[in-house]
Amino acid sequence: MPPITAESAPGPRLSVIILNHNSGGLLLDCLNSIFADPPRFPFEIIVPDNASTDQSLERARQAWGDRIRVLENGANRGFAWGNNRGIDAARGSYLCLLNPDTVVRSGALGNLVEFLERHPCAGFAGPKVVDRDGALQSSAKRSIPTLFDAISHVLLLSRIFPKSRRFGRYETTYLDDDRPQQVEASDGCCMMVRRSVIDQIGKLDEGYFIYCEDVDWFLRAKWAGWEVWYCPDSVIVHLGSHTRTFRRWQAVRDFHDSMIRFHRKFYARRHSPAINALICGAVRARMYLIMGWRTLRGWN
Repeated sequence: MPPITAESAPGPRLSVIILNHNSGGLLLDCLNSIFADPPRFPFEIIVPDNASTDQSLERARQAWGDRIRVLENGANRGFAWGNNRGIDAARGSYLCLLNPDTVVRSGALGNLVEFLERHPCAGFAGPKVVDRDGALQSSAKRSIPTLFDAISHVLLLSRIFPKSRRFGRYETTYLDDDRPQQVEASDGCCMMVRRSVIDQIGKLDEGYFIYCEDVDWFLRAKWAGWEVWYCPDSVIVHLGSHTRTFRRWQAVRDFHDSMIRFHRKFYARRHSPAINALICGAVRARMYLIMGWRTLRGWN
């Protein structure tokens, strides 16, 4: 009897998980882009919904009916928590965590799956992520940030010396945007991962409400021996975080809280308590500076 492969296994080959929370018309646009040119193999779309109160879920159901599987989570406990409900329900050999504020270009999802199947050491495959105008978003190919990377980024050294492997390491600005290559992290708006990676390293860390859970995942995968690849022949348009339009202040706080959690989880043991206190204090100071600056600019 021949071995069971991803191609011959029963059930969908790919599970696309699109977490929804008051996404407005973005969710429907995202679904429409997938169904306009769907993968040429069995796949499923799972929409975990974190207690939406708008019409986004109803519009998606009216348009696509039983072509999508909706999970009504009944609460909003964050990005990681909501996506993990989708992971629990997924049946595919490959899983794609996709933000609703994205538009999938032709062939993108299928190309990512095929890349993983050609590269057995690759745990994640990330697309080329562009904005509305087609410009590359730097988060599409990144390194896992160190303290030095964070300082270089804040001091704008990565912009002053974009071709420097030392100062441009975090956003890998020295790498060719149009060549497939191994990186440390891709964009969290579209994470294609093989199921065996999740079986080994676990799901997303629900201790993060939003932000940094993707980098946390990539780092755990790296420590487990898996590779992360940037695949520019797959293109996703990322329209921008929709939640920032109605969670402005909380989004700023969430981001900095997640930075502190990430540091304490992975880097704090390398430093003395005094250095850790200084780092966390600097992150808090940055948060309040941003809030103050935006208040002066009339951002209420």
